[in-house]
Amino acid sequence: SFHAGEVVSAPPLVHKGTGYIVSGQRAEAGQITALDLTTGLPVWTYTLLGVSGFRPTVAGDLLYAVTRDGRTIALERNTGREEWTYDAGEILIGSPIVRNGVLYVAANGIHALDALTGDLLWIHETEGGKAVSPLAYSQGIIAVMSEGNHLNLIDAVKAKRRRTTRLWFGGAGAPAILGDTVVVSGDRGSIQTVNLRARDIPLEKALRFWWTKAWIYKSAPRPPDPVGYIWHHRGIGGLSTDVVAAADDRLYFVVRNPDHSSMVTAVDANSGATLWNYPSETQFSETAVLSGGSLFVGDRAGSVSRLDGSTGEVTGGFTLNFPVSGVAAATGDTLLVTSEAGTVHLIR
Repeated sequence: SFHAGEVVSAPPLVHKGTGYIVSGQRAEAGQITALDLTTGLPVWTYTLLGVSGFRPTVAGDLLYAVTRDGRTIALERNTGREEWTYDAGEILIGSPIVRNGVLYVAANGIHALDALTGDLLWIHETEGGKAVSPLAYSQGIIAVMSEGNHLNLIDAVKAKRRRTTRLWFGGAGAPAILGDTVVVSGDRGSIQTVNLRARDIPLEKALRFWWTKAWIYKSAPRPPDPVGYIWHHRGIGGLSTDVVAAADDRLYFVVRNPDHSSMVTAVDANSGATLWNYPSETQFSETAVLSGGSLFVGDRAGSVSRLDGSTGEVTGGFTLNFPVSGVAAATGDTLLVTSEAGTVHLIR
C-alpha cells in the first residue's frame, strides 16, 4: 500500500512497472507521483500547482498530464523533469491523447500540439459550441461531444470536420470507439452508435427535415436512417450510463440509479442487444478494467468483483475495508486499486 497524502483524483496509469498517481483536490495539493510497483516506493513527485482529475498519458519517454485550468505538461517519465508546458487559456476536459507525434486535448475547441516541443499546430472549433467531453481517437479520426449534444467526428490530420451528429441526450464521459463504431452513452440510460467513417452529405439535414414532414402526413415512405447511424438503445435505464470498457464486440457500461444502486451491463456492439446485467445495491466506481477475458469492477461498499466478460458470472473477487474509487491492471496477475481516501493498493 502507498498513501498519496491527498485524495487520488484520477484513475492510475500503469506503464512498464510504474504507476502514475494523480492526487489532490486543491490547487496547492495537486501532484503526480511515479510509484515503483515492485517496491511500492515513490520514484519522483511533481507538483502540478493545480487540480487535474484526469489520467495522464505516456508516449515514448514522456508523460503528459493536464490541469483543469488549461495547462498541458510534459514530463520525462523516468525522472519527472519538466520538458514543456502549454496553456490553452481555457478549461481542459479529459486525458491528453498522443498519436504519431501529435498531442490532442479538448478545451473550448480541440488543440493539437507537437508532442515533443509543445508548439501549437492547430485549433479546431467544434460544431454546436465548445467541447464538453474527453476525446476519443482511432484511425486518424477524433470523436468528441460538444454543446447541444453534438457528436463531432474530426479528421486529426487536416483538422477538418467529417461529420456532426446531434443526439437526443447529453453524453457522459468520453465516447468509446470499437472498430468502426463510435459509442456515446449518457442521460437516462441512453446509448447511440455511429459509424466512425461517416461523412456529412450536402443538404442532408434539409432533405431529411422535409422528407420527415412528408412522412408524418403520409405523403412519403419512412425516411432512411441518418448517415452513419448504426443503432441506439433507450431501455437500459438509470439516471446515467457510462461506457467503461470495450472489447471483442462487447461494450460494458455502468448504470447509475437515483437510489444510489448501480449495475454493470454488457451490450452486443453490433446489434445493441443486452447480453447480461450485474446489479449492486451500492455505486460502482467510475473505472473498470478488462484483463484475460474478465471484467474487474470495484464499488463503494469495498468490494472488487471479477466478472466473466461473456456471461457476467461472478468468477472471483475480494472485499476490502474501504470504498474503491478505481481499478487498473498492473500486470497479468495484479491489480492497482485506489481508495477514496487516497491510498493505492497493489493486489495479487
